Amino acid sequence: MISPLIALMKNQVDAMRHFSEDDGNAHFLNSSLNKAAIDSVKSDVISGKTKLLYVAPESLTKEDNINFLRTINISFYAVDEAHCISQWGYDFRPDYLRIGDLRKIVDAPIIALTATATPSVADDIMEKLGFEEKCLIKSGFERPNLSYIVRECEDKLGQLLNICNGVEGT
Repeated sequence: MISPLIALMKNQVDAMRHFSEDDGNAHFLNSSLNKAAIDSVKSDVISGKTKLLYVAPESLTKEDNINFLRTINISFYAVDEAHCISQWGYDFRPDYLRIGDLRKIVDAPIIALTATATPSVADDIMEKLGFEEKCLIKSGFERPNLSYIVRECEDKLGQLLNICNGVEGT
């Protein structure tokens, strides 16, 4: 899984480990790890213990990691926040642009996931990733855990401060 968010990677790996007695079943590779931790992750991947590996785009495109990926069997790539591949996302994470090139080096199926792609952004993502056959699956973006309230007010700053002051821990 290619993901830009280090905290999310850690959260997801911790959740996976909660359901398994084997701490090696899920790992991440990103800038938060030292050399010894990276070596340990790679060892678990090579041994077959690791079933899910999260990688930051910047870590994915490092030459030593590319060489490592060439030596293992990758079932598929999943690119999270794939809108970062599109033209408007270049400044955010430039290494996302190299994912398409990586596919030429380490051949494996790929899925790109995003909740914020317009039709032109979706086309751009598929082009940048070198999809031979464009397949787009769209779903609604309704989130039952989120709600929106629109209120008319004159003292916007005052109302915002009241809301913030009512949130515990602020």
